[in-house]
Amino acid sequence: MKRALVTGACGNIGANVVDVLVQRGYSVRGVDLDTSVGRAHGARWGDRVEMRFGSICNDGLVRDVVSGMDHVIHLAAMVPPATDVDQAAGYAVNVVATRSIIAACEAQTKPPRLTFTSTAAIWGRNDEVDRPRRASEEISPSDNYSRQKAECEAMLRASSLDTVIFRIAMTPPVSPGALSPFVFDMHPDMRVEFTHPKDQALGIVNSLVVDEIIGRTLCLGGGERNRYRYREFMNMAFGAMGFPPLPRSAFGDAMFLTDWVDSEESQAILDYQRRDASTYFEEVSAGLGAARHLMKRIGPALTPVILAHSRHHALVEGKKPRLPDAYRAITTVRRALKAAKSYL
Repeated sequence: MKRALVTGACGNIGANVVDVLVQRGYSVRGVDLDTSVGRAHGARWGDRVEMRFGSICNDGLVRDVVSGMDHVIHLAAMVPPATDVDQAAGYAVNVVATRSIIAACEAQTKPPRLTFTSTAAIWGRNDEVDRPRRASEEISPSDNYSRQKAECEAMLRASSLDTVIFRIAMTPPVSPGALSPFVFDMHPDMRVEFTHPKDQALGIVNSLVVDEIIGRTLCLGGGERNRYRYREFMNMAFGAMGFPPLPRSAFGDAMFLTDWVDSEESQAILDYQRRDASTYFEEVSAGLGAARHLMKRIGPALTPVILAHSRHHALVEGKKPRLPDAYRAITTVRRALKAAKSYL
């Protein structure tokens, strides 16, 4: 029985990776922070998964969990905006901890294969590019997160390990109200390629038995049918939760968060693309239960409240935003969804 370690095992992609590994008969060890979400996943998996709770910044924990593994799937990361709010912590989690994982793997008598997830933000701005990004083209990381991922990619390539690097397209969780707190800062025309977290997990787990990709960097994405512009996709998200479309003025000018990726090769090798965005939004809406009918009635009334927290919309309207970012707007959405569920 093959043994696999998953870092970030209770995260959006990680939990789905663990599910697939368990289904396929792997001996699974997971590591993640000790949170209520993590404990809930641990309880759900029971004795089928050996869960370790703690930080991957702990060298002792890293050496312990890597020991005896055939595969290490490194998903744990700090993402924006946290990587901008606390740059030191972001570097510690994303770079220093990855260096420790590489060292722990190399120290094994039989080193495990290391699979690492990077980002589709690594190419930087995408306003002057027409085609999907190819893994082979030059990168131009534009923020702390993508620079950290680029540094990690270089460390993996310089290591003595069998490695696989995946640059993954946008993969939101299937959860009503699970919106990024800096949702309004992205340019409305930014290119986004949706990938369902279950599809990402399938591609990652399928890759474990494919030796031809060792040493390579591949893109994992949802394919041509899942490519959108940012405003289009976000309005689909808001629509699934009962809110009307937001105007172009609600959004900012950042063009580097994600991108379209050329996933034809990874799909041909790994055969993982199963779901499209419409399926995803049906799942998000279903997550509201009967409350989705109420949200359709009250959603339009909440739109001005949401827009009041977009500094970009406020600038166009000549008004002062209530907050310099979207934190309170997202809180408004989540509270509305929670209230609708409670009401019903």
